Amino acid sequence: MTDALLWSAFVAFFVGALYFAWPRPPRWSPALFHHAVLANLHGGELEKAGASLGDWKARCDKVIPRGPRPPAAGWTGDPALLGPDHDPSVRIGAACTWLALGEGDAQALAALSRRLVDVRLAWIGPGAVPVPHVEGGEAASLADAAATLGARHHRLVLVLSGDATPTLAALREAPGLRDRLRAVVLVGAGIDPGFVATQLTQEAFDTELAQSIPWLVYREAGQPGLAEPPLPPSGRRAIAVHDLGELPVAWRDDPHLPRALASLLAALA
Repeated sequence: MTDALLWSAFVAFFVGALYFAWPRPPRWSPALFHHAVLANLHGGELEKAGASLGDWKARCDKVIPRGPRPPAAGWTGDPALLGPDHDPSVRIGAACTWLALGEGDAQALAALSRRLVDVRLAWIGPGAVPVPHVEGGEAASLADAAATLGARHHRLVLVLSGDATPTLAALREAPGLRDRLRAVVLVGAGIDPGFVATQLTQEAFDTELAQSIPWLVYREAGQPGLAEPPLPPSGRRAIAVHDLGELPVAWRDDPHLPRALASLLAALA
């Protein structure tokens, strides 16, 4: 009896250890949230215009960046089915429900603005697009971007387009600024392959605080994705790459895309 009890305890311990050690996909997906918000914003616009579900599906086929896998019900399914981990009322504010966000409700937009009040955005590179609810805009260099930070609690969203290599090389040498990043956003940005292979490492972009900085990647048509650098022996993950997909050709004409990005920035933990 004693041997049987010991064996049962060993099996239970082994199964429990295996459960906790087995890699599982993250419950929160920034790409899934971003696309669900974007689809929801277009759905709200079309509903006000009296459009049909078919119109919404056709619109999503045109405007949703290609890459991230849609949920089982598609981008026009009920976003509440994504669960509490993707619920904007949980991640942003109680007033910011899926319905309120899609309708552009004033209280939902106020919740967005409150979440982003301490965030400053600096876009380095050509073709800057205004991002609502976030203070900031175009910057000529990383030094100019850093200058947008006033109080110590301010955090920076660094948006890069065109050739991002010089800015990333400067960021590599700016550990103090890396600690104040909320996110890095690449919008069709190119990075020299040699820099990626030798300089873009988890150790080189580590932060003093134990945190992972989201790198949100929008790709131009035909552009390869950015692979996340491998973890060092310490296991510290300083760069967390999230592929937001391949942008549609006419993405600059879509006013909802910057709003979806603002929602994602507000939802980041």
